[in-house]
Amino acid sequence: MNFKKYPIFLNLENKNILIVGGGNACLEKLVGLEYTGAKLHVISIDFSEEVKSFLNKYPNSKVEQRAVLEEDLNHRDIIFLATSDPDTNRNFRKTAKEKGIWVNSVDDPKNCDFYSSSSVSIGPVQFAISTDGKFAGVSSILRKLFEEILPEEDHELMETLFLMRRNLKEILPENAERRKVLKEIVQNLNSKYFHKP
Repeated sequence: MNFKKYPIFLNLENKNILIVGGGNACLEKLVGLEYTGAKLHVISIDFSEEVKSFLNKYPNSKVEQRAVLEEDLNHRDIIFLATSDPDTNRNFRKTAKEKGIWVNSVDDPKNCDFYSSSSVSIGPVQFAISTDGKFAGVSSILRKLFEEILPEEDHELMETLFLMRRNLKEILPENAERRKVLKEIVQNLNSKYFHKP
């Protein structure tokens, strides 16, 4: 039986994250973790120029150029194994599992406790797209499609809508009254711009 995955958004602020590897897969994870507030530690024998350039912008990230050791897995909240060696992924995932730590082995679904999603952010709204680790390219295409449909200039509009709702909670503390006003706003927008009654 194939079980479905449960999509969640994790609060990684001050969480201890280890990334093993210094190539394109590492860069992809770094970009995804960039604004999470996580404490990043990257260990790799080699680093690509792109990864070095990215890490130079974040001097608080801990970076070590060496082989990863078993003790490096201690006291981690999440581990990303971004190596191209399935044996390394498998061995370190086994060790991490014994320590009760969740692992994502990049492009190696059978050695993953969770899959990363491709995401699109429009102000405070986030869309996550996943193929259960089976075809990252499809996620990437769908992400680009969302970004085209919902352009950058809509981000400010989304922030404004959320701010209006927050302010409305102060003006109309009664939940039923506030819901009625919000419903009227949505209906007016629908009838004016989308020709829905």
